[in-house]
Amino acid sequence: MRIIEIAIGVILLGGASWTTVRTYRGHGISSILVLAFAVFLVTLGLAFLFGAFGEFFRNLRFGSEWLK
Repeated sequence: MRIIEIAIGVILLGGASWTTVRTYRGHGISSILVLAFAVFLVTLGLAFLFGAFGEFFRNLRFGSEWLK
């Protein structure tokens, strides 16, 4: 499940970077709205990535038998 969350996070970050590059030289309100959507994608992607890696490290710290 964590691998799927990591893949979703990477895809969202890639989509945000592609959106930002495509609208870099744009002007007007539509460009601002597209860049706001890119910021939303970055936030969502980072939430997925931090959630997945946080769960991974939490499992290493508290759930692993080899550490006890």
